[in-house]
Amino acid sequence: MQLTAREQQVLTTIIEQYILNAHPVGSRIVSRESALALSPASMRNTMADLTDKGYLEQPHTSAGRVPTPRAFRHYLATVLAPRDLPDEARQAIRTSMDRAGMELPDMLRQASQALSSCAKQVAMTMAPSGFDVRWRSIDFVSVRSGLVMAVLVLDGGVVQNRMLAVAEDFTRDNLIRFSNYLNHHFAGLTLSGARTQILRELDGAGQHMDRLYRQALTLASATVDSGEERDLFVGGAGHLLDHPEFKEAGTVRELLDLFDERSRLLELLDRTIEAGEMKITFSGETGEGGSPSAYSVVSSPYGEGGGPRGVVGVIGPLRMDYAKVVPAVDFTAQVLTELIRNRY
Repeated sequence: MQLTAREQQVLTTIIEQYILNAHPVGSRIVSRESALALSPASMRNTMADLTDKGYLEQPHTSAGRVPTPRAFRHYLATVLAPRDLPDEARQAIRTSMDRAGMELPDMLRQASQALSSCAKQVAMTMAPSGFDVRWRSIDFVSVRSGLVMAVLVLDGGVVQNRMLAVAEDFTRDNLIRFSNYLNHHFAGLTLSGARTQILRELDGAGQHMDRLYRQALTLASATVDSGEERDLFVGGAGHLLDHPEFKEAGTVRELLDLFDERSRLLELLDRTIEAGEMKITFSGETGEGGSPSAYSVVSSPYGEGGGPRGVVGVIGPLRMDYAKVVPAVDFTAQVLTELIRNRY
């Protein structure tokens, strides 16, 4: 819906004042900060029109207005000019991530901490799907009768342990033969490529295939079938309490529930990989309105080409300082992409 120039200026003033103070914005503040020479009645009428159009809400009868997710979406699309990330912030993020070492989980955990420190928000880094990472080696260990543990090592130091129920007991020599055979054939493939090839060989295997090798492929298939599990690293959770919106236990419950229900959060972040670019998501766009507990997620994919791909981002109040947060998320994703390219 098209806004008039006056409506645009009033809405921008309300959003920027709300970002600064986290309080409903009244007509007197808008008059003072917008420099619009409007009578109090005209200002109230303009704010009422913006409310009717779905850009503002009035939490209480006598209170000022607060922007809705629709207002923030409009602001991001038409007004916001993200600032360049200061050199000292860039250096702090890069230095922090360089200390993480060679293993991918350590890098992702450090990325969350570095981004959280810079953006002053809760930061998240979602690990690549196991299916996107290359197979380095697999080993099998007999745990007890009928149970074998598979240890699958992927590029970047990612280790996946799987407990596999087996119909018969294997000797240690047999398990070593399984590992050698599988590593010879599948090391260097992505987990998704290895899974496809394993299933193809099992489907097409005739009686000529050695029974032990068929068993090795069966164990490998069971091991990689769960490769879609994702690790999620969260940094700076204490920043939730820095925001007035989340001071009360009731208003922070929605975010805590989101962290508890990892599947919802991972599904949300997966959409960023599908989009292939930075994505800003508002909880209120799915029906919560501009309630105090509404939150937003700024996320960006990292990784490139056929290598591991994941998501880094922040989650915080609807009124977060996007001009600061957007470039911080973007730069952290760039550094992660460089590190993965250079190290793996």
